[in-house]
Amino acid sequence: MNSEIITTEILIIGSGLAGLRAALEASKIGKKVIILTKSKITDSNTLYAQGGITGVDPARVASGKDSYESLIQNTLAAGDGLCKREVVDFFSYNSYEAIKFLMEQDVPFSKDANGWVLHQEGGHDHERIYCVADYTGKAIEETLVNKVLEDPNIKVYEYFLTFTLITKRKLRKDPNIEDRCLGVYAIDRINETVITFKANAVILATGGAGRVFQYTSNPENATGDGIAMAYNVGAKIANMEFFQFHPTVLYEPFGMQSNERRFLLTEALRGVSMGGILTTGDDSKEDFVLNYDPDGSHATRDKVSQAIDAEMKKSGLKHVYLNVTTAVTGKSPDYIREHFPQIYAHCLNKGIDITVAPIPVVPAAHYTCGGVLVDLRGRTSIPGLFAIGEVSCTGLMGANRLASNSLTEAALFGKLAADEAIKFSEKENSEDVPLWYTPGILSHADVATVNQIWDVTRSTMMSLCGIDRTEERLRAAVGILESLYDTINKIYWGYYPNDQIFETRNLIQTAKLIAQAALFRKESRGGHFRSDYPRKVPGYEAMTLIQYGAEMKLVPV
Repeated sequence: MNSEIITTEILIIGSGLAGLRAALEASKIGKKVIILTKSKITDSNTLYAQGGITGVDPARVASGKDSYESLIQNTLAAGDGLCKREVVDFFSYNSYEAIKFLMEQDVPFSKDANGWVLHQEGGHDHERIYCVADYTGKAIEETLVNKVLEDPNIKVYEYFLTFTLITKRKLRKDPNIEDRCLGVYAIDRINETVITFKANAVILATGGAGRVFQYTSNPENATGDGIAMAYNVGAKIANMEFFQFHPTVLYEPFGMQSNERRFLLTEALRGVSMGGILTTGDDSKEDFVLNYDPDGSHATRDKVSQAIDAEMKKSGLKHVYLNVTTAVTGKSPDYIREHFPQIYAHCLNKGIDITVAPIPVVPAAHYTCGGVLVDLRGRTSIPGLFAIGEVSCTGLMGANRLASNSLTEAALFGKLAADEAIKFSEKENSEDVPLWYTPGILSHADVATVNQIWDVTRSTMMSLCGIDRTEERLRAAVGILESLYDTINKIYWGYYPNDQIFETRNLIQTAKLIAQAALFRKESRGGHFRSDYPRKVPGYEAMTLIQYGAEMKLVPV
């Protein structure tokens, strides 16, 4: 059950863009790095990112085709009053560094006769989204994974689910001593063995929590592990109520299990460059989102998702349509097939030729805007623990993420946190870290019970804490989730270690944080919409801060 302790200088949990860059940066100066990933190394949210990555090219700024201030204002507008201005400024002025880094790694960004293919997506005022057709994330992930696997300083452990962080305060059961993250406990999912990993510095790059909801564009491993683990050891967690629903995933009424990832239809289809619109009928060419927002289908994701949800409820629709046909966009069939090959092929396989027929779509949970609170260097409130990518809350996203900013943030903060972790790792971790111990009986938990808890959690979040929230629904959700957590916690401590138990416990903990924060914020802002408090309220221009054992509170941005 508990076989060994493995030590390293820098331990990275997760293998998306943020984690991979951090590993490569640490390795460059000779640091020994271990990456733990709960599935295959390529299986992350990065892999499924279609649209692209934001970058303001200094040459385009010089020629007047873009500006840093424009990206700043676009990001602030999407964040709806909750972005940290210093972070947004840094992000805008350094965004092209992420593009340069990826180009240096040989990511094959799309080009045409005029140079780089750049898109203008919803909420952006200029063309600044670099892409690799409609599989940008896949190209980035596979390119960086190949670099990591060739690197002798980096060791990768696939199918290792990290379920608990080890900290000095928790280990010594003394809340008054100076804290430090010492390592993690992880279960080998193949051999069902718990391994102790000890490190001088730990970087969380575990991604988001889309799987908390029944319908999501996220892969199976996006269960909020990093957020739950950080919360459980006392790290500060911020803005968990702000969950972005992507407006357009393919509506498939038959043949899909509730646990399956929904197929995403990139923002670029609705961007100004492409010109797709959302309609209520398959023969309609009217952009119904104009009834809800003056920018129509080109508005930010929170506004478009809320418009779709409202229209579906008002009209009794099961879905709406995304129309990117030649007749509506003016783009030739060849152009559509060339720029969106993955989407074209997938939809054609479902019987939809997107060049001549609109696509049935619904919103689905997509991106965790809140997370583990960090500074500009990726440092959490616990020394030795860093967080990067979607698991973190840098202050960039605010109440809602601007399209294609997430990959840029992952690349930028992956380097910043790596630099800081490198410095911190010079402090030797001399603590004695014990093997994992389960005091309960060594029998196996009932799988059916754990599966049921998993399913109820996700359906509860979708129905009671989804796009449209109310006091009554949220109170019901919190009550259900607290009961489920009590049940899974008894199973966690009372039975043989099991990856399904560990993952479900993390899922429910993260779901609770989302529901509690949504109940606490009595207003509507960004990705958090409450029909009982449908407007923004003065005084709520602040982050929601949650910390284990403390009252939830608002803190200035």
